Amino acid sequence: MNYKDYYKILGVKKGASKDEIKKAYRQLARKHHPDVNPDDKGATKKFNEISEAYEVLSNDENRKLYDQLGPDWKKYKRAEEQGGAKQGDFNWNQWARSQGGPNRGQAYTQTENDFFGGGDFSDFFEQVFGGGSFQRGQQRQRRTRPGADFRDSAYKWGTETITQRGKDINAELEITLEEAYNGTEKSVRVNKNQMKIKIPRGIADGRRLKLKGRGQPGSGGGEAGDLYIKVMIKPHDVFTREGDDLYTTVDVGLYQALLGGVIKVPTMTGNVKIKVPPESQPGKVMRIAGHGMPVFQSDSKKGNLYATLQVKLPEKLTDKEKKLFRELADIRGEKTSGS
Repeated sequence: MNYKDYYKILGVKKGASKDEIKKAYRQLARKHHPDVNPDDKGATKKFNEISEAYEVLSNDENRKLYDQLGPDWKKYKRAEEQGGAKQGDFNWNQWARSQGGPNRGQAYTQTENDFFGGGDFSDFFEQVFGGGSFQRGQQRQRRTRPGADFRDSAYKWGTETITQRGKDINAELEITLEEAYNGTEKSVRVNKNQMKIKIPRGIADGRRLKLKGRGQPGSGGGEAGDLYIKVMIKPHDVFTREGDDLYTTVDVGLYQALLGGVIKVPTMTGNVKIKVPPESQPGKVMRIAGHGMPVFQSDSKKGNLYATLQVKLPEKLTDKEKKLFRELADIRGEKTSGS
């Protein structure tokens, strides 16, 4: 079986302090805990490896033995198997007897990983720390707290409490374009709690609002998570939006398009009048400055409104009108069905 480099597994130097080892373990345990990674089949194996490393390096006697044996631990083991229990200044049989011997269950001191759920350790660990040759696979006596859940519980050992931050909550809220234009206040229900959400004017579709501390409560004195509200803006019958600009289409009569004139254009605050230049072609875009959406988190700035002209042809022409149009067509040299 292969040697386990516990320092490398925890990502610490060999001379790391106890606090450094504990800090590294906590971070890795939270990151790789199976409850947090339900879709990762390798999470349990990684988590157990981290727990195994911490169990050895957090215990002074275990760490001293581990450092003394090092990658050449098998030399000490072979010395015992060949009858020469002492190798250098280390006596394997003496160590085995101190750990419980072949006929006694090994005493096990509860450590932090009990509460995180570790314990399915490697053959290397069992050979060196779990009874070695005198009883491989021996069950250790563990005192775990039933029902401990990494995700939302506080874990205690000694006089210390591990605090766990609450989960963030994600929710969606649908509003109208008018509400986005003016800003609004909405009442929403999250986790059985009713709360009011202030929506700033000019907010964009899909933007997330963060409400600090309004997520799941923490445990063991940990801070609460945050609430993220994704704002969705309903489609509008008149306007489409691109950034802070609005776009719309307006009808213009044939004669106004040809000769010029004044037309009404809808905006978010009512109709405004604009001048249409003579000989305006269908599809011409008119820019109306400052009539777009308010710029987010700005008191006065607004985008623009762009109105596309849609020329509307006259219907139900009288005989006189038809005659005049034919005369006009003749003047311009254009043939018609009535010519």
